[in-house]
Amino acid sequence: MRIALLADTYPPENRGGAGVVVERLAGAFVQAGHDVCVIATTAGSGSIRDQDGVRVRRLRSRYPERFRNTVAVANPMVLPGVGRELREFRPDVVHAHNVHQHLSFASLSAAARVDAPVLYTAHDYLLFCCIKFICTGGPVDFRQRWFNCAKCQRFRWNPARNLVIDRQMARHVNHLFAISRTLQTALRANGFGGAEVVYNGVDLDWWGSGAGAAFRSSQGLDGAPLALLAARVSREKGAEAALHALARSQHRDLRLLIAGENPRYAPKLKRLADELGVGERLLLPGWMQPEALRDAYAAATVTLAPSTYPDPFNLTLIESMAAGRPAIASTLGAGPEIVKDGAWGYTVDPNDALALADRIDLIVGDPEHAQALGTAARRRAASRFSLQRQVDQTLARYAAVLTAHT
Repeated sequence: MRIALLADTYPPENRGGAGVVVERLAGAFVQAGHDVCVIATTAGSGSIRDQDGVRVRRLRSRYPERFRNTVAVANPMVLPGVGRELREFRPDVVHAHNVHQHLSFASLSAAARVDAPVLYTAHDYLLFCCIKFICTGGPVDFRQRWFNCAKCQRFRWNPARNLVIDRQMARHVNHLFAISRTLQTALRANGFGGAEVVYNGVDLDWWGSGAGAAFRSSQGLDGAPLALLAARVSREKGAEAALHALARSQHRDLRLLIAGENPRYAPKLKRLADELGVGERLLLPGWMQPEALRDAYAAATVTLAPSTYPDPFNLTLIESMAAGRPAIASTLGAGPEIVKDGAWGYTVDPNDALALADRIDLIVGDPEHAQALGTAARRRAASRFSLQRQVDQTLARYAAVLTAHT
């Protein structure tokens, strides 16, 4: 089968969640004997090259961030290139992932013109929300309301954005995937019914082979317990929640490592750490290469995913589970879908610093309990969140859609 994957960004240029998922799927499809082309974008010069057996075509796209809600509709910088690449590759199926920032939703029209079925995976709320649905908090009904968008985006708001997206999806997408039941519910509440849930997956053997001792030595941790938060450094991903919990933990030697970057936000986070008296216990190494991140999981005592918005799926959780490490997930979003409280980790309100600190202390203070949670977590990852399971479900849907298309 010839499979074209559309994604705004693709590693190693960007290691955001959706791009990483596409990279893992592309590699697995190639190993299964399929021909794969990824169409992505870059801020630099466009290029085309083989990347681990995957044909990767990067189209140049660069514009001021304030125009994102307009470019999301149609990006003239990349659309001719998308069409040319698809015509040349002649895919049997086109599978779009995140296209809201650079490839634009008009790329779905270009995909439909090559007479191949088009599938779309929603990785977030961007089919109906301009960002991460951060206007919500606590229990939500997931309904997008235009006045919230106008207030959030102000002069950047484009009232035509969602109307155009609705039209593109209805006309050109043959099948819609959601990465969690939480996201499926949100999509349904905003007019995108019928999404099939296919959870993201991880290679259990790869993530379970980290060199934890070497990583600890490189970071000068000695025997100190380590909490790992692998995400973009931001309030929404729980960086501040984790710091407040660190300050309240009974374990004064506990270190917090946030494996991500955000040059504009990191200085603020460092100031907060100093104000809380934990500045020397905060480690900010920036984005880490996959091998180094795997070692960090192996070195961690506990991993954290205290997102303060309804995160539709946090890859940290399943990577941690595959590495056999207990995780603490936010009760907002899909965290409780992935982590069963008390079984292979904990779920906690990220806005309750004392509760988060308590769960951390339960794990750090009882190595046998931590080991039991980690063992159960790995079993759960094997049964529900393996990459092979994700690939099998996706390929089965491709086959069904192709049959219906012919």
